Amino acid sequence: MEPARGSSHGLIDNFYLTKQQLRDESPSRSAGVAVETETQLRAFGCDRIQRGVLYLRLPQAVAATGQVLLHRFYCKKSLTEFDVKRTAIAATWLATKLEETPKRITDVLRVFTRLDCRSENTPLELLDTHSQRCERLKNDVFRIEKSMLRVLGFVTHVEHPHKFVLSLLTILGITELQQEAWNLANDSLRTTLC
Repeated sequence: MEPARGSSHGLIDNFYLTKQQLRDESPSRSAGVAVETETQLRAFGCDRIQRGVLYLRLPQAVAATGQVLLHRFYCKKSLTEFDVKRTAIAATWLATKLEETPKRITDVLRVFTRLDCRSENTPLELLDTHSQRCERLKNDVFRIEKSMLRVLGFVTHVEHPHKFVLSLLTILGITELQQEAWNLANDSLRTTLC
């Protein structure tokens, strides 16, 4: 049965791919990116999102949503077409809005600039919000965010497994596994399993 016109139900299902599709048929694979490289770059992007969210003092839900958005986006677009560092920024910024904890774009850019300085072992610098560099970064993030929304068909709802796992374990009376289950749910966000 076809979804009703205007319904988003059919659109959500297009993110569920088989292991073979993820491994052999991704846009990055078509562009010549090896499976291992794609896996490492996706994990790198997710790690950036997690660190950025921590430095921005945002809830874990923002990180989880950003990581899912990043994975969904790269199911449709190649890593060669969109830089993972900038895509992680765009996914984080979009996630702040979706999780109703919006931050100014300049705050997000400042945090990710500091992350870059730390990872590259360069002196920490404060991003001048009136500089051409900041304007270029903003424009890149806006462009990627628009592409992300377009590619996702504006279907940005993310249902995180955390609350279901905890509820199920409580119902079953297995409370000693809650922390381990929570950790597993968090770790899955760095993989295409999410």
